[in-house]
Amino acid sequence: MTPLPLSAVLDTAAAPALRDLLVERLSAGEPLLLDGSGVERIGQACLQVLIAAETAARAAGVTFAIDAPSPALADMTALAGLSPLLAA
Repeated sequence: MTPLPLSAVLDTAAAPALRDLLVERLSAGEPLLLDGSGVERIGQACLQVLIAAETAARAAGVTFAIDAPSPALADMTALAGLSPLLAA
């Protein structure tokens, strides 16, 4: 399955749409494979959505991974102590 590209700007305004998309995929039993290469900016709200999605995916036995994180995404996840969200 091809990873779903994350938006360039993942701010508070983008959080509801991101949540809805991830819930839809998770409800369909689809793996949450995300491409983080295009992320230019990410805020707290979308980080919280990603954490919740990872937790829900794990509970449902569904794969969750963020591949190819951009420098901005990698920096913000590290700053927030959330580097484990990113694929190794």
